[in-house]
Amino acid sequence: MDKFDGKIYFVKYSQIYLISLYFLTFYIIMTATIIEQLRSGQIVMPIIKEWQKIKGTVLKRIENGILVDCDNHAFTGVILSKEVKELERSGYELDPGREIELEIVNTAIRHEDWHYIVSITKLLQYDVWKSIMKKFEADDVITVIPTEANLGGLLVDMHGIKWFVPLSQLAPIHYPRVEDGDQEIIFDKLLDLIGKELKVRIINIDEDEKRIVLSEREALKEERENILKDLEVGKVYDWVVSGLSSYGLFVTIGWTVEWLVHISEITYGHVNNIEKLGTIGDKISVKVIGLENGKISLSSKKLKDDPWTALPKQYKVGDILEGEVVRFVPYGVFVRVFQDINGLVHLSELSQKSIQNPNEVVKLWQIVKTKLILLDPKNRKIWLSMKGIGDDKAPEAPAKTPVAAAPKTTTDDTQEEVAPAKTEKKFEGKGLAGIVKKLSEEKLEDKAKRITDKLDKNPDKKDKVLEKEKKVVAKKAVKEEKSAAKKTTKK
Repeated sequence: MDKFDGKIYFVKYSQIYLISLYFLTFYIIMTATIIEQLRSGQIVMPIIKEWQKIKGTVLKRIENGILVDCDNHAFTGVILSKEVKELERSGYELDPGREIELEIVNTAIRHEDWHYIVSITKLLQYDVWKSIMKKFEADDVITVIPTEANLGGLLVDMHGIKWFVPLSQLAPIHYPRVEDGDQEIIFDKLLDLIGKELKVRIINIDEDEKRIVLSEREALKEERENILKDLEVGKVYDWVVSGLSSYGLFVTIGWTVEWLVHISEITYGHVNNIEKLGTIGDKISVKVIGLENGKISLSSKKLKDDPWTALPKQYKVGDILEGEVVRFVPYGVFVRVFQDINGLVHLSELSQKSIQNPNEVVKLWQIVKTKLILLDPKNRKIWLSMKGIGDDKAPEAPAKTPVAAAPKTTTDDTQEEVAPAKTEKKFEGKGLAGIVKKLSEEKLEDKAKRITDKLDKNPDKKDKVLEKEKKVVAKKAVKEEKSAAKKTTKK
């Protein structure tokens, strides 16, 4: 019995010993093999530490991110959904099977499925930043897509790097030209540019703030230089109206390069409404009248005959002219009588009666008949009178027929014939009021000559008179400003 028990014991422990020896041998062999492979570089042990750069392959999208096979099956990482959305918004696709470079964010923090959290953004920023610096140094034109807008311009978010296109750096075709600077309209126009491709150049880089300033205008500088080379002073070119402003019309060639035709170079007369001169998209012929250091002076009125040259050939003082009331001013109204030329009807010349407001006699845009009482082409002035014409006509007012039938005389002769009768009939009132009224009705040349002669005879009074005149002019200007302010308030 005892021998039998010893045999069993021997067999049992012999088997355990052999098995242990087998596993020990296997472990020794495997360890030696692994050590040899590590030495030869056949096996690379993954180093898992914070911000370690690794390679990975996109596996699939999950509810709160994207799973990535990291470092050749060493472990599985996850890119969180917030970063995924930002990447996709900037045009970076994470399709399954795509090979990417990542970083381990924090080894102490794990995803809910115990995956390491990995990130691609910082590595992309580094690559993007290197590319940006190269393009900036080479002055290359690049294409960007705005993702946001504010009143200052357009924003581009490239993997967390902020790009900015200021309003002033947009090309003419994209610039939101809005009269009176209505911010709401400007913002709406900028919102329309979100998602559209813009060709730009980098004009400034702030490395500390990781902020880049872009210019669409600078991307067009070669085209601008080529156009400037072809332009010649004195030549006429076809342009397109690209914007309207109280200063004039903006015109462009190819919707890339833009200049201003100042309002004073569009027409010979006064302009009340710039929209009557052109609308965006209209073709317009413009003459180059100046070109210096890249600055261009343009004119469209130089292509027309000067109406101030033709006017004296067709009309003379005393003629009756029909025109449209186009503007009210505190001291009278302006009537368009010949092409773009407006003549002034002073308050004292609107009616035989004394009036304070032009509305008492005429209305804006009304067609009226006026008499030409001063024609000064040299200084581009026309004075008109409505006294004694139409319903306001006085019994003793002179008719046009005698003036028209009279032999040809100079402008000065005609004014001398008309002036005495007007002076005798029109002067009414006593004291200062009468003197002011008389002076307002007196001929411009006679008034200037009379005052000059009087001052020359009394040199001691000259300084006092001039000082008094300055005070009167200043007082009148204040009254006109107050009157204009009251009218604006009423409107």
